[in-house]
Order: sequence, then structure tokens, then C-alpha cells
Amino acid sequence: MAPATATTELERCVLGYIAQEEPCTAYTVRKLLSASLSSHWSGSAGSIYPLLERLEKRKLLLVTQAAFGTRVRKHYRLSAAGRRELVRWLSAPVSTEYAAHTHDPLRTPVFFLDLVDADRRRSYLEDAERQTKLNVERHRAELEALGADCSPWEILGREGAIGELESRLQWLRRGLEMA
Repeated sequence: MAPATATTELERCVLGYIAQEEPCTAYTVRKLLSASLSSHWSGSAGSIYPLLERLEKRKLLLVTQAAFGTRVRKHYRLSAAGRRELVRWLSAPVSTEYAAHTHDPLRTPVFFLDLVDADRRRSYLEDAERQTKLNVERHRAELEALGADCSPWEILGREGAIGELESRLQWLRRGLEMA
């Protein structure tokens, strides 16, 4: 049984993080999102706390409270409904949206590069290539640092991100040949 309101991709990701770490605090969720390979999710307190409240209100999370100094800290676990939502997300059929091209903020400006002179085009593409190379290097170093205890699925996910960036590099090199 799915929740009354469909969950977002970010909400499902948070359910996944909580399932991996439970019990889990909002601070832990923020740290995990900040280290995420997704460039369009925010790990800010302004987005995480309201998101966790929504999931709690929708009965996808179970919450316990524990003293933490002079304050109270909430610890989150998945409820049965939250676990069902997570399993539903991780089950076939895969949405066509998931198999589509990914969000790429470098790609959109490329459609308009003919509106600037050749030097600016080349400069844009060279900088995009340099930044992308830095990200590939950073992700490879993070992958190497994971160690033997890392889940093979974590490795596969990170390899997917690296593969996407390497494909972007090939595409940018083609653009540089055209510029």
C-alpha cells in the first residue's frame, strides 16, 4: 500500500539513508546528503528538518527521542509503511523518468553557445572540461578510500557517477573540437 501522497526522489533517498543507518538523526541525514553524488540535493537544515517532519506525519518514519545534553534529539527509523515505500522504489518496473538523461547544468548553456564569440565558447568548454576532470579525480579517490567493508552496491553507484562524468568529458572534447 503506497502512501496517500507520492514520495519524491529526495524523500525516497532519505528513507534509504535512514534504513541503512537506523536509528538515525537528522544530522546524520544531512551529512549523508552533503556527501551524496547528487549535485541537486541540499543537505541544509532548512530542507532536511521539514522533509523529516513530512515523512513522520505521513507515518513513513518512527521517531524516538533521547536526551542530548540539555536538548532532546530525535532518532528516526522506518515504519512498516516506510519500508514498503522503500521496497516499492527499489522494485521493477523502473520509471521511464529514471532511465532518461540526467540533469546536467553544463548541457543547457551549450544550446546557446552560438550567441557568444568563439573565444568565450572555447573558454566555457575548457573550464567545464577542467571542472569535470576534477570531479572525476575526486570521485575516484573517494571510491578508492572506501575500503573492503564497502557495499558492492555503493561501489556500483559511485562507478555509475564516474562513468557519467567520463561520458561528459568525451562530449565536452567533441565540443572543443567544434569550437
